[in-house]
Amino acid sequence: MSKSDHPSFHLRLPPHLLKQVKLPSVEIERSITAEILARLERTFADDDADRREAVKLLTDAISLLDKGGRG
Repeated sequence: MSKSDHPSFHLRLPPHLLKQVKLPSVEIERSITAEILARLERTFADDDADRREAVKLLTDAISLLDKGGRG
C-alpha cells in the first residue's frame, strides 16, 4: 500500500507532547509520523493482550466457582 492510499489529517500537539514524540524518533532515526504510528499500534496491541489476560482470568475464576459449587 502506497502512502497515497492512506488517509491523512493534521494533528496539533502541545509542545510537551511533540517533544516526547520527537526525541525518540530522532534517536532511532525515523520520522515523527512513524513514531506516532508505532506508538498507536503498540497501544492497541497492549489493549488486546490485556483483554485476553482478563478473559483468561475470568474464565479460570468461573471454573473454580463451578468446581466449588459441586463439592
